[in-house]
Amino acid sequence: MNFANMQKAAEKAYSVSSSPQLTEASSDSSSSDDEDHKTKKKKQRLCKSVNEGEEKVLVALLKKYGPQDGKAWRTILVSAIFWGSAVSYMAYSESLLSTFLVSFTIVRNFMILHDACHLSFFKSTKHNVMLAKGMQFFSQFEWSTWQSTHNHHHHHLGDNSVIDTSLTVWFSEEDYSKMPLKFSIPFRLIRDPLLFFPIASAWVFFISRPIIQFLPRYTVPAILYYLFGFKTFLLYNCAGWMAGIIGLALFHLQHQVNTPYRVSKDRKSMIDAGLYGSTLLAIRWPFSLITLGIEFHHIHHASTRVPGYNLADCHAEGEALGLFKNINRVGGYRAFVSMFHALFKGNTKCSHADHHDPNHELPSFVTFWPYSALGLYDKS
Repeated sequence: MNFANMQKAAEKAYSVSSSPQLTEASSDSSSSDDEDHKTKKKKQRLCKSVNEGEEKVLVALLKKYGPQDGKAWRTILVSAIFWGSAVSYMAYSESLLSTFLVSFTIVRNFMILHDACHLSFFKSTKHNVMLAKGMQFFSQFEWSTWQSTHNHHHHHLGDNSVIDTSLTVWFSEEDYSKMPLKFSIPFRLIRDPLLFFPIASAWVFFISRPIIQFLPRYTVPAILYYLFGFKTFLLYNCAGWMAGIIGLALFHLQHQVNTPYRVSKDRKSMIDAGLYGSTLLAIRWPFSLITLGIEFHHIHHASTRVPGYNLADCHAEGEALGLFKNINRVGGYRAFVSMFHALFKGNTKCSHADHHDPNHELPSFVTFWPYSALGLYDKS
């Protein structure tokens, strides 16, 4: 079994939920444009994480911290210095330390690619596309593939009616218990918390989509091989694999920490997907130089127009305004135990009621035995 088969199984599991499915009522073909407008307006106000007054302030704040070309160029300059210095040190020392340092710079480069694919790093769409086409070689991922798959994730995060296999937890404990052995045994091995991220990094960054990903993956390593030899080539690819592990771990912690935001389509809102469905990770300097603000993921999902270099400032101002009272703040201990999350608890993968309605069971994440016996999951 490979990740492609696992994703197909995830799609099947998502399409059949043990909880009753809520669907949007089909619109009457004779409905007036006025009624359609009222329906859309109502859906826009299903946001529960802030009230209407706070929502207006938040929208203005997110707009204020949009792309700034001066900061964008400075961010690129710093990244180029970091990457060039780390690769030079790798070519000189061929050490494990240099491999770690290069992996950190690749993560930072990927964050720039990420914002460019959201068309939010520069003000100009043209400049963002040009940047994405260049940065794909320094982050080892083809830009248009990332743009299409990642924007799908942003558009649908939290909507239980849409399959989002970019997430890292797909099945419930009940799904797992009903799997035939030919599937449950490979799944248990691949999705083991200690094995999953190294395996997933190898799959995503070195195995999947071999044709379309070939040039972004191997152009820079091939140049390094020509200039410095095979060992530098090998170490650089190891750094890419390590960067993938870091990136996937960050992505996991951005959405798979209790309590998850999984609601029916008619209750989902973009702001709730950010403020409820995404986390604020406690990442301190100098590691924040690597993550480039992505730890403020609650803001990033509320608006992709805020680039990474502005996320910290946007959060600080929003915090002072009292807009982030209910966000999911994840410190070191919660981050550690949440890394073991691999399944939804019981058979609940979606809350079909308001997210904070105490009378309805909310979904939560757990882990496999023996990690569960050791208490290695977020019990909050």
